[in-house]
Amino acid sequence: MQQTLSKKETGLIIVPYAEIKNYNSGVNIGDNSKRVEMYMKNISVACISARKNNGTKTDIALVTNIEIKEPYKSLLLKNGVKIINVPFDKFNFGAEYRWSLAFYKLCALYHVCRETNYDFYAYLDSDVFVQGDFSDIWNECKNNVLLYDINHGFQVEDYRHFLSEVNDFLKEEKNITHFGGEFFASNKENAVFFSQKFLDVYDGMTATNFVTTHGDEFILSVAANGLMDRIKNAGAYVYRYWTGEFRLVSTNYKYNPVVVLHVPSEKNTGMLKLFDCYIRKNKKPDRDRVWHILNLKNRSFICGTKILIKKIIRK
Repeated sequence: MQQTLSKKETGLIIVPYAEIKNYNSGVNIGDNSKRVEMYMKNISVACISARKNNGTKTDIALVTNIEIKEPYKSLLLKNGVKIINVPFDKFNFGAEYRWSLAFYKLCALYHVCRETNYDFYAYLDSDVFVQGDFSDIWNECKNNVLLYDINHGFQVEDYRHFLSEVNDFLKEEKNITHFGGEFFASNKENAVFFSQKFLDVYDGMTATNFVTTHGDEFILSVAANGLMDRIKNAGAYVYRYWTGEFRLVSTNYKYNPVVVLHVPSEKNTGMLKLFDCYIRKNKKPDRDRVWHILNLKNRSFICGTKILIKKIIRK
């Protein structure tokens, strides 16, 4: 029998975003103002799509260490999105560290689950579109922590490299699950517990000057490895779609649809189009239009043309 939320149970979905001068974001855009503009548009799409698809029992918040500038501040607040300020005072490896700003999501979770009073918590990356409500996710979180297994095996070079880092850190051979950093969901008790475990891994890394090239996913996966009895794969609710020249797309955006569409290749394309055509105009696109704009059905014309030109050149 499906559980339902009580009238008193509430959830908080956060989209964390940090900005510190000269820190590494992992996004290769030379002009810093253009990079921030891109992120603000992505954040607006992520937060407002989550707000429009969730009821009053779930709050949506941008968690950040900076002052949000106009027009994005007014746009978010007008659409019912909260803005919560959290300093980047934990999980901070410094400016030169690869993906240094990505670790902020762990800092954001650590603070909000201790400093706010919700029954359930989730964080999302900024390059997502939320096409459904979190009711089933919150119900899952009564008994489980939901993490997204990216399903990499030994045939994937990145997974082999990830495991080599894990084994170097743990000083033993472990074939642990590589969890993605785009999604975390749990009840309050587990959010507090897991975020402390994340901090324990961070402390262990700083104490030994250990360096990972896998960002927050390294900390998330190492911490989760000893707690697998509490974890359930979030793949029924979130999926990572690759929609560029490298294409890996499931039809689960439509059939047995997931709630969260993560589209890393669309940061500077489809997500911006959704912002310009719908979000900033306070319009809610239907799902079919979202799938088309995010190139879930087919490659974009520009991407297809690039691939064709490369094939012609190779000949």
